[in-house]
Amino acid sequence: MGETLPLFSPQFNRSIQIEVRPEQLSSDAGALALREIDERLGITPWLTRRLRDPRSSGSVLHPLRELLRTILLLHGQGWRDQDDATQLRDDPVFRVAVSERRGTRPLEAEFGQPEGLASQPTLSRLLELLSTRRNRDVLQRGLEEAAVRRLRATGDLGAPVWLDVDSIGRPVHG
Repeated sequence: MGETLPLFSPQFNRSIQIEVRPEQLSSDAGALALREIDERLGITPWLTRRLRDPRSSGSVLHPLRELLRTILLLHGQGWRDQDDATQLRDDPVFRVAVSERRGTRPLEAEFGQPEGLASQPTLSRLLELLSTRRNRDVLQRGLEEAAVRRLRATGDLGAPVWLDVDSIGRPVHG
C-alpha cells in the first residue's frame, strides 16, 4: 500500500517529481501536467509577447505570463470563479505550476516576488486588460496558433479540428 510509483518530472521544473503516493495526494496535481503541456506548446509565451500590458513595470507584482498561466490553469482544473483564486492562493501545486521560478523557490518567501497566486481583484484587472480590442484580436490568433501547434505536435495536419468556444455549459457529443 505504501508503494511509490514515479510518473514523470516536468521539463519546466525538473526538481518536481510527480508520483502516485497515497499519503500525499492533491486533487489539483493536474495543474502541473497542464503547465507542462503549455510549456511544450509555448502558447503562454506566445501570447505574452503579443498582448499589450499597459501596467507600469515598476508596480507589477505578478508578471503577465504568470497571470495568464493562473487563469488558464484555474479554468483547466475546473475552478471557474475568480474567487477560487483566493481559496487556492497558497496551494503549493498551483504556486509551482504558475511560477517562472525553478526548484522550490515558488514556495519560499522572496523579496520582490509574489507570495502565492494573484488575488481575485488582480485577475479581474487582467480580464479588463485582455478585453481591449487589440488584446482580443491577439487572443483570437492565439486560439488559432494553439490549434496549429497541437496539430504539428501530433503530426496530423490534415485532420479536421473542432473548437467549441461558446459559453453554453452543456456537454455536446457527436
